[in-house]
Amino acid sequence: MGRVSTLTVLFVLLFAPLALAVERLESRRRATQDPERIAPFGLMLDAGIPEGAGLSVAFRPTRLVRLHLGGTHNGIRGGGRAGLTLLPMRGWLTPAFSLDFGHAQPADERRLERRLADLSQPPVPSLERVGYTYVSALVGLEVSLPSRITFFVRGGLSFLELNGPGMDDLDEPFRQAISPVEEKPWTLRLIRPTAKLGFLLSFG
Repeated sequence: MGRVSTLTVLFVLLFAPLALAVERLESRRRATQDPERIAPFGLMLDAGIPEGAGLSVAFRPTRLVRLHLGGTHNGIRGGGRAGLTLLPMRGWLTPAFSLDFGHAQPADERRLERRLADLSQPPVPSLERVGYTYVSALVGLEVSLPSRITFFVRGGLSFLELNGPGMDDLDEPFRQAISPVEEKPWTLRLIRPTAKLGFLLSFG
């Protein structure tokens, strides 16, 4: 009887760690195949007003909240953007409530002078000299596919602050390209409708 007990103890000591490792692997496999499992990371590509095209890294710490941070380009200059999205429901189709904050720098004098000196390019539009900061509140829908791709469409309102830098530091040959009004800095605040569509590729 003592020999049998000793063999039993040895068997448990040898095979218990192996059984625990197998159970852990099985748990991970079930979690990976769970359709309700949240993939915490993602890449988001979208286009909208006022930011233009955007590419962001997304992080979803909980089922309810998704955060994103990335860059934007409106066809004239680049900018940065951060925001969050609230997802109150589960399922392949869910409403989404988003808040975005972004900024794009205005062109400086040296860059404008290089642009004006290149005669092969069209005249510089006034919009190219304007920077802006915006806060957008949006409501929309998200459609999630089994391939971890999520399509979304959103609409709402944006609070914009446009900033026109003073151009009185331009060199004399380039001063003729701007109007007297544009020589002094100015700020304009307004509210405009906003819309956005895009997709999110989730992983992790």
